Amino acid sequence: MMKKAKLLGTLPAIITAMILLYSCSGENNKALTVGGDIASFSAADLRGRTYSLASYKGRPVIIRFFLLDCPKCKANTPVFNKFYNKFRQQGLEIFYINNNGTKAADVQTFSSSLGIEFPVIFDPEGKIAKLYNIKVQPLTLVLSPEQKLLAALLGEVSEQKLHELLGHYLL
Repeated sequence: MMKKAKLLGTLPAIITAMILLYSCSGENNKALTVGGDIASFSAADLRGRTYSLASYKGRPVIIRFFLLDCPKCKANTPVFNKFYNKFRQQGLEIFYINNNGTKAADVQTFSSSLGIEFPVIFDPEGKIAKLYNIKVQPLTLVLSPEQKLLAALLGEVSEQKLHELLGHYLL
């Protein structure tokens, strides 16, 4: 019984490692590795404001690749909204990125209906996902203020997990 519990406890780490290995096998893209630096991107949000990841160095950042038709994406958004509203004054930034070939108007409707206050980037050509060689979504990248990858989380993300990863940066 203890062996089964121990295996279940390590399963998320094993899955994350497998996703990173699979999603980062592109020839032209630097592999994402936990503890490694992450490449910067520049993109415009739905309001036309341009953001560059490099300009957020010194601040913790969460990047969430999401799909409009994903029930987990919709259900998990209140967690990100709450975490952002609680910690944006301490420097936290969150970017939602959609690149699954939908229309900008559909992404705007998704964003508005869920009351998202942080930047939502519509990347119809998938340039940012290609930069990181992301093939599975929803995927959340959690970055330290030094822009090192702390975690790549597939699927739903709990507020507790976000606190665990970023809490000491948000005092």
